[in-house]
Amino acid sequence: MNEILLATHNPGKVHEYTELLADLDIILMSLSDVGITLEVEEKGQSYEENALLKVEAYGKASGMVTLADDSGIEVDVLNGEPGILSARYGGVTGRAQHQHLLGKLIGVPLEERNARFRCVTMLWEPGGQVHKGE
Repeated sequence: MNEILLATHNPGKVHEYTELLADLDIILMSLSDVGITLEVEEKGQSYEENALLKVEAYGKASGMVTLADDSGIEVDVLNGEPGILSARYGGVTGRAQHQHLLGKLIGVPLEERNARFRCVTMLWEPGGQVHKGE
C-alpha cells in the first residue's frame, strides 16, 4: 500500500480526503502524522499558485508523494468573492465569517445568489514532478 502525505493540519480535511479516496490502495498521512509543523503562507494570486506553494514545500520537507489543495467559495454577484481569500474573508473566522458573507448579500434576491465551490489539487512526486487536478 502506498503512503501519500496530505498537506494539511486540518483534521476535518484529512477525514474528507480519507472518505473521498477510500477505494484506492493508499494510506493518507497528515502533516502531524509525519511530524511536520511547517506552515506555508498562501501568498499566491490563484488557487493553483497556493496549491503549488503548499505541495512543493511539504513534498520537499517530507520526501513523500504529497497531495495539496487550495479551495474557496465564489459568489457571482460579489464578482467571485471571497475566492482564494475564503479562509481569511472579512478578517474573521467560523460563524462570524459566514455572517460577514451573508451580510454582503443583504438585498440580493435568492435567485441571484449563485455560487460555486472551487478546489484545485496538486500531487507532488519525489523528484519534483507536479500533477494538477480541478
